[in-house]
Amino acid sequence: MSQHRPIAMRILPPRLAISLFDRFYRSRRDRWLSLYLDAGLLAAPGVSMRLVPGDRVSDLIAFTGVRESALTQRVVKIARKGGTMIDIGANLGYFSLLWAASHASNRCIAFEAGPRPKEILLENIKKNGMADRIQVIPHAASAKPGKLLFDLGPEDQCGWGGIAITKGLRQIEVEAVRVDSVVAVDEPIALLKVDVEGADAWALMGCERLLQSKLVEEIWFEQNKPRMELLGVQTNAAQEYLESVGYRCTPHNNVNDSMVEWSAVPS
Repeated sequence: MSQHRPIAMRILPPRLAISLFDRFYRSRRDRWLSLYLDAGLLAAPGVSMRLVPGDRVSDLIAFTGVRESALTQRVVKIARKGGTMIDIGANLGYFSLLWAASHASNRCIAFEAGPRPKEILLENIKKNGMADRIQVIPHAASAKPGKLLFDLGPEDQCGWGGIAITKGLRQIEVEAVRVDSVVAVDEPIALLKVDVEGADAWALMGCERLLQSKLVEEIWFEQNKPRMELLGVQTNAAQEYLESVGYRCTPHNNVNDSMVEWSAVPS
């Protein structure tokens, strides 16, 4: 839990704590392996996660209790109002757990196709007693249903896998579904979060009926330009698609960066 973290990591603001981790604790993480067994979340007291030593996201949560501080604050702010979240690319469950912990009636639908993160995601949901409020869809979210190649990513990382277009040694076949075939089209969605390593536009296209009905109140997605290029996805595909179904997109960092965080709301 959080009281077992190094004292400097407990008292520093998240940005400084991350910097300290990178400069000092990263090379010494093996001395703190107990943190990865039961890491408390700063924004959700009483909620903890099992994590994977050496995985970048896991390292940050283990030592700081936070992943993506600005997005964490936004997710919790929306979650406290109550409602349903769709978490596409849920990974080990950080945002899904935050959502469910923020309001007693909250519900989350978490999509995760990667075998290893999916297993740990299910474990984290169970260990926090949230199995009745977080539904796991063990498939990739895409524009078309069917079989897709899925890149497992580096062996020591859990969050860098994603849809692939060419077969390789670290790639498997997974089932893909449209989100709007799984989620009831009359169910309001307070937040749709998408983080699927370059395939965000395809995942959003699979939400078309929800989006056209304006059932989604807010969307957060990532523009991962290097991965989009590998997949053959046009750089502005997600923004152009969302605008075509009546959503207004806003960038949250420099649009010329290789990775850009975006949000969207009905226009």
